[in-house]
Amino acid sequence: MADCKMSIDSHSGDASAPPAVSPQSASTEVQACRRYDIAGASDNLMQIVALARKVAPTSAPVLVTGESGTGKELISSMIHGESNRSDGPFVYVNCAAISESLLESELFGHERGAFTGAHERRIGHFERAHGGTLLLDEISETTPKFQAELLRVLEQQDFERVGGAQTVSVDVRIISTSNRNLAREVRHGRFRKDLYYRLGGIHLFLPPLRERSGDIPHIVRHFVDLYASETNRRISKFDAKMMELFEQYDWPGNVRQLRNVVRGSLILGEGRTLSLEGMPSLGAELQPEVESESSTLQLREIERRTILEALRRTRRNQAKAAALLGISDRTLRDKLRKYKDAGQLQTAGEA
Repeated sequence: MADCKMSIDSHSGDASAPPAVSPQSASTEVQACRRYDIAGASDNLMQIVALARKVAPTSAPVLVTGESGTGKELISSMIHGESNRSDGPFVYVNCAAISESLLESELFGHERGAFTGAHERRIGHFERAHGGTLLLDEISETTPKFQAELLRVLEQQDFERVGGAQTVSVDVRIISTSNRNLAREVRHGRFRKDLYYRLGGIHLFLPPLRERSGDIPHIVRHFVDLYASETNRRISKFDAKMMELFEQYDWPGNVRQLRNVVRGSLILGEGRTLSLEGMPSLGAELQPEVESESSTLQLREIERRTILEALRRTRRNQAKAAALLGISDRTLRDKLRKYKDAGQLQTAGEA
């Protein structure tokens, strides 16, 4: 489990020193971080955690936004775990991974014979979440038709299963997440204004990793602890040059990208010092660029390699790769189509 108060001197690279004890380390926010595997101790993060804990005891819907890989699911889990509903179910739904034709059935359930293949009654996610919390991940990927139905259910807390006539009443708290700016989506007509107001009465925005670089040593320590046994390595030091690169880099994939870099370093490196020696190409990619155009091109290349690596790890299963990357299936398909058109689905040496 992550230790939010872990103090690591990134200049000396010493990861074995005991954590510094400070007034903040005893705070309830830090303790909450430990309970929900949230690594970090920056003011930005602690403010979000404090807000999440403040809203948790209520039943108010919460909208959690931020770039992919910033930890929206972890914060959502904290809100449920710190709420009066913590003994109830916590049901996760990836709206982007379910086709439009099946989304209603998945959320509201269906009766036997409701459509071809409906051989028996199915209880939907809303019913499963009764008395607890329903997390609607990537809510921005839903269609206007479904958004209208969802708004009605949220207002009335009842619905009919697909193909059924019986009204089902539920008591469910809704947490929704998106990596898009929903206010902008509303202005452009891509998301219902009334649903946005219903979901976003309490809005938590998770800042990207580049805006809380002070959390990087804590996050690196967390993932080292998580994957060290898998790689049969015991890490006692962090390479100072590596940590300097980490703190200067923009991390477009945020914490998820940093996790994969740390895991790769553990797998390909040797000894008790965590470094990028086994990943020279990655070390070059993390170097800051002076020219803005070059920097943009470099970030695009890092994104492309990250996507291809996710596909490799999931044996080219696009749904699993999209989930690993924290993006929608549609976004992944669009990017792969662009790579194919540009002849960039492989790089030299890639299988």
